[in-house]
Amino acid sequence: MAAVMTLGALVSGDSAPPQGALSADRTPVVPDPPGGVRPRNDGRWLRTGADIPQRYRHLIIEAGTMCDVPQVTPALVAAVLEAESGFDPTLSDPARDEYGIARWTPRVLRYYLPPARQKTVPTPPFSPEDSIPAVGRMLCAIAPELEGVPGDPALNLAAGYRISTWRVQRQGPELRRIQPYLDRVRANLERYRPSPPRS
Repeated sequence: MAAVMTLGALVSGDSAPPQGALSADRTPVVPDPPGGVRPRNDGRWLRTGADIPQRYRHLIIEAGTMCDVPQVTPALVAAVLEAESGFDPTLSDPARDEYGIARWTPRVLRYYLPPARQKTVPTPPFSPEDSIPAVGRMLCAIAPELEGVPGDPALNLAAGYRISTWRVQRQGPELRRIQPYLDRVRANLERYRPSPPRS
């Protein structure tokens, strides 16, 4: 993952609790959809035949349908996961303090777990069942901070996840450094968006 490896100190764990998220009274709370729901027609959300592991598709759909932000979609969640880890749930990168399928850093994952579990910093390894819904919660929470920022809204969200919303707002050199990562997310989106309906 050359794109991620070039980031040095810029880790997804520094991405972003949204404004004020580090204070207990302003921790983002994004409601989870009803638990245990596995969509029968997941082709509505993700392209069938894409290289998304079947065992994660229901979690990706859950994560990508948590809020009414148009650019937060199952395809974007899947695109980010592939770019972060290649869907590897066992990824461990202690040098960057990043773990699991979504490369979470413990200090940031904490704020995107269900509220009852936010009191303590979690310890890796992180399961896909924790990691993937947390991606959806974070994307939903940071989306308002990126409204009006130039560029593709979905790619801006991916950049916010990887390097923090304030760096995306600033449009600084960090964005150029992660361009290979964003190119990978863009290509993944093309592959993962559901096929258009036949006319």
